[in-house]
Amino acid sequence: MFKFASPYFLLLIPIIIYLFLRKRSNLGITVPGIEPLKAYKIKSKKYLLGKYLILLSLILMCVALARPQMIYENKVVKKNGIDIAISLDLSQSMLQDDFSPNRLEKAKEVLGEFIDKRGNDRLSLIVFGGDAYTKVPLTFDHNVVKEMVSKLTVDDITSNNRTAIGMGIGVALNRLKNSEAKSKVIILLTDGENNSGEMSPSAAADIAKELGIKIYTIGIGAREIQIPTLFGYQTVKNNELDENLLQNIAKTTGGEYFRAGDSKEFKEIFNKIDELEKTKIDGRSFYDKQEMFEGILKISLILLLIGVLFQYLIYIIIP
Repeated sequence: MFKFASPYFLLLIPIIIYLFLRKRSNLGITVPGIEPLKAYKIKSKKYLLGKYLILLSLILMCVALARPQMIYENKVVKKNGIDIAISLDLSQSMLQDDFSPNRLEKAKEVLGEFIDKRGNDRLSLIVFGGDAYTKVPLTFDHNVVKEMVSKLTVDDITSNNRTAIGMGIGVALNRLKNSEAKSKVIILLTDGENNSGEMSPSAAADIAKELGIKIYTIGIGAREIQIPTLFGYQTVKNNELDENLLQNIAKTTGGEYFRAGDSKEFKEIFNKIDELEKTKIDGRSFYDKQEMFEGILKISLILLLIGVLFQYLIYIIIP
């Protein structure tokens, strides 16, 4: 942005132009012996050039006095990112096809979309079945996290016939406990109940509360599932998911419980978590000023010197 710090000096410009160019009465004094110079009267080209150079130099001096400035706005943006540990159940039941093609593949799809939205956050990936371990530690490299999510299978966990929800939380807590982020979150995805592991889910939730870590729990599975019978398939209520446990975990830590009963709900849950856990951005603007009068003043002085040379010195030495 361009501006003048003292624009009132610009009002002198039309006054100078008027005084400089107005027709003046002949105030000269006749001096004997200067007849040879009459052939080089004021209307000579060099004299007029010098006159206008002096005029231009005076105009530029007024511009310099008005202090032209170039203003640059610099914005400093501070982003307070969130550290998020994603803990995903890889037990055999995640292959249930009440989601298309199955629960695990739908979870991977929705997680990939969620990861793309968390550009300012560090992410970690934990998987669990009968035990739990870290697939990806906290990182800003979301491409790595997304790639690891896309490659997950139930075979990544050896004891995949059991579900250690407490361990899934515990390993995630180890990823986050030394974090200096202002906000730390665990997103726990499971389709079953806790039936394995050295740490109970309630104990893990209490530790998370002490560390100031929120846990969002997501229960995966249709509310009704079909089971094979001798006479075909029968629709029954899905009782495999321990919703009370997941609700208590979320309540203890200040998080929230969600039920993903179908693909639409699954996506809506992560959209809601994305809205709940927004990265805080603090922005401040600073303005730098670049003074331009020095260069203009130097040019005006040079023009003044050249103008004087043309108007007087060159004029006088003409034979």
